[in-house]
Amino acid sequence: MSARAPQSLNTASHVVYRIAPGLLLVFKPRGHREAPHAHPHRQRLRILRGKLRIESARGSVTLTPSARAYSLAAGRQHATTALADTWLIAEALAAPSAQPVSRRRA
Repeated sequence: MSARAPQSLNTASHVVYRIAPGLLLVFKPRGHREAPHAHPHRQRLRILRGKLRIESARGSVTLTPSARAYSLAAGRQHATTALADTWLIAEALAAPSAQPVSRRRA
């Protein structure tokens, strides 16, 4: 049995790796921009390395590895710009399920 050399990940251009359903590992090279767009689901972003600016109607926020995870509502228009070579996790979140309302009997 021969040992295989580890494969390196592509860092020459924007690339998306599907880790699991609803879970993506994304690389955005410095200067990469995504035009305004929206997702049909809620999304949570976590920056692993680098710096990403997100712009929406609510304003602009810059995410770094030390920042908390950032959540976007389903359907919210946003644009992104990688301010440095950036690795991030994008997680699609299911809509919250309706909680049954308990009724008290009198």
